[in-house]
Amino acid sequence: MSKLKAVVFDYGKVLSLPPTLEQWQKVSTRFGKSVQEFQTIYWGNREGLDRGTLDNVTYWQKVGRDCGVEISEAETRQLIDDDNTQWTNENPEMLSFARELRRAGYKTAILSNMEQRMLEALRRKVDWLDEFEVQIYSFEVGAVKPEAEIYLLSCQRLGCRPHEALFLDDKKVNTEGAKKVGMASYVFHSAVDPVMKTGESEITIAELRSLLLGQGQ
Repeated sequence: MSKLKAVVFDYGKVLSLPPTLEQWQKVSTRFGKSVQEFQTIYWGNREGLDRGTLDNVTYWQKVGRDCGVEISEAETRQLIDDDNTQWTNENPEMLSFARELRRAGYKTAILSNMEQRMLEALRRKVDWLDEFEVQIYSFEVGAVKPEAEIYLLSCQRLGCRPHEALFLDDKKVNTEGAKKVGMASYVFHSAVDPVMKTGESEITIAELRSLLLGQGQ
């Protein structure tokens, strides 16, 4: 592995914890679907929202149609709030590690498929986003992971070449996208997702610390 200069973090389930089962149930109940059934429809409509080509009201009404229920514009406001709440629980262990990296001289970045209203809610809730030198949110640039351009943009803004950056994400398809442009990349989960049943990481924080900071545990 080439000498690394930067570490790029996904937000969801890397810098944040996954939603709880109870949080997913609160949202899915409105649509008359089991949590597992709802997941497929929720994620299946998400790309346009994260890309910035679909607004929140249209997104939730489309999810409703796919579930066979009608969602009023007024109802979307509560759904937006509930969705923002379940995705804005920080992962203190990874946040602390990111700070260690910066003290050691690494540049850090956030690279997230995220929509505008969620970012606004996150900025109201936490005060640490601007600790990351580079922040790329999909809706702002009109591209989403795993498209090559969004990884290359993160490296460009960090002032490094792809092989000098390491990327962490909870989805294998996104880590593979990063590898295709030359970045080092690993799947990482902040915790086992109680709904999607994912949570097997390719690397732990202890192993990352050893790799990047030379500190064995």
